[in-house]
Amino acid sequence: MNKDVVFALVKKELYQIIRDFSSILIAFILPVILLFLFGFGINFDTNTVKIGVIIEDKTPTTLEILDAMRFSRFLNVYMFESRKEAAKALQKGAIRGFAVIPNDFTKNLKAMQKKSQQANGAMNVSSVQHIQNINTQAVKLPEIQVITDGSEPNTAKFVAAYIQGAVQTYKTINNENSPKYNSKPPGISVIQRFWYNPALKSTYFVLPGSLAIIMTMIGTVLTALVIAREWERGTMEALLTTKVTKGEFLTAKYIAYFILAMASIAFCLFVIIFVFRVPFQGSITAFIIVSAFFMLGALGFGFLVSTISKDQFIASQIAGVVGFMPAMMLSGLIYEINSMPAFLRLLTLFIPARYYVSSISSLFLSGTIMYTIVRDSILLGLFALLMFVLVYKITPQRFDDC
Repeated sequence: MNKDVVFALVKKELYQIIRDFSSILIAFILPVILLFLFGFGINFDTNTVKIGVIIEDKTPTTLEILDAMRFSRFLNVYMFESRKEAAKALQKGAIRGFAVIPNDFTKNLKAMQKKSQQANGAMNVSSVQHIQNINTQAVKLPEIQVITDGSEPNTAKFVAAYIQGAVQTYKTINNENSPKYNSKPPGISVIQRFWYNPALKSTYFVLPGSLAIIMTMIGTVLTALVIAREWERGTMEALLTTKVTKGEFLTAKYIAYFILAMASIAFCLFVIIFVFRVPFQGSITAFIIVSAFFMLGALGFGFLVSTISKDQFIASQIAGVVGFMPAMMLSGLIYEINSMPAFLRLLTLFIPARYYVSSISSLFLSGTIMYTIVRDSILLGLFALLMFVLVYKITPQRFDDC
């Protein structure tokens, strides 16, 4: 391989990239647009949900429960006079669910409290027969009905959990204000600590992971158009008449577009850290290594597509469907891999974006975990090597014959 020839070809490719506005658009403008879409369009946080409340039994007790819901930072409460009105608001999407406090709530609550006091008194006198008599008394439990929009299962779970948390807050305050509270042993207090993402912001995971989706698309589309464009414009025939070998040709293509792709990754990293304020806990060196292996594989796949199709439109379509969609759906960014069927879990093992998402998320949130970085780098490197071998094999042999 002649180094001077490779250098001249790389120089030619870089000049062509600079003159071709579409390459700059794909490498720098499109990633910014996608980052803003991922940053603001995909959000798994459900910090505040709109709910409706219907109080059929207006008593001081039920109003205290209503206040507990209103004071919750997770709930935005709207009052309704009837279930029909709340159901219409739920159908329109104005609320995500509603709670109904029935007209017998306070009566059932007092009956349960009375039964509990009787049971405590019976325990104090150690009357077994009296305890059995009390336990056989039928008391209807005070219930609050919660109706949620099941078309969005995750949001529905959040609504039910937030309402339950507000009711639990009321119960805790009510017990503390009870004159018998001091005579009871203190309850168990659970203190939560969230590692790696204390703010529990989904963008801290989504934006770094979206690099895998964005760079898969950028890398494959950039190179999917390159060789196909050479064939369409007739420049490939001109190269066939020279002494350039296919090894020199492919090496020059790889180097030129690898430089452009890594510049695009660096630009995206800058936007994520300094514009979206996502913390970066790991090593920049590890980030560059993993990204380099991943981009070599993505570029190789794009070259493979363009070499096979020899048509820019078809090449771009194949790159989008075969490259972008699997990376989007099977990388673990949007859908949890462990919750997928066995066949899809097996299929994700052959998706390079899966390993890039794993490493990038670790570098941003957890730091440099060497086992993860080394494992993913090796697998991404093997995929990149496989792509290069395939591209080299299917590149026309006439390069060497000239």
